[in-house]
Amino acid sequence: MLTPYKHTDIKYSVLYISGLIIRELKQSGIVKYEDLKNVIIHQTGKEIGNTFEYALSFLYLINEISYNQKSDTITI
Repeated sequence: MLTPYKHTDIKYSVLYISGLIIRELKQSGIVKYEDLKNVIIHQTGKEIGNTFEYALSFLYLINEISYNQKSDTITI
């Protein structure tokens, strides 16, 4: 969900998921894409849909994370 509404649960917003991603990367350093996705789904639930990918794109666009294609890992 890109735009939260009045009755939307905030834990499914891009900003909230982005915060969870940053917190996990600060604790772990380097994380594989699938492992990170599983951690975030475990914390929020399977209802996040495409919000995980939107949050990763958002963080990448503002230069908060970097992606290594060869090892399929994400770092801060």
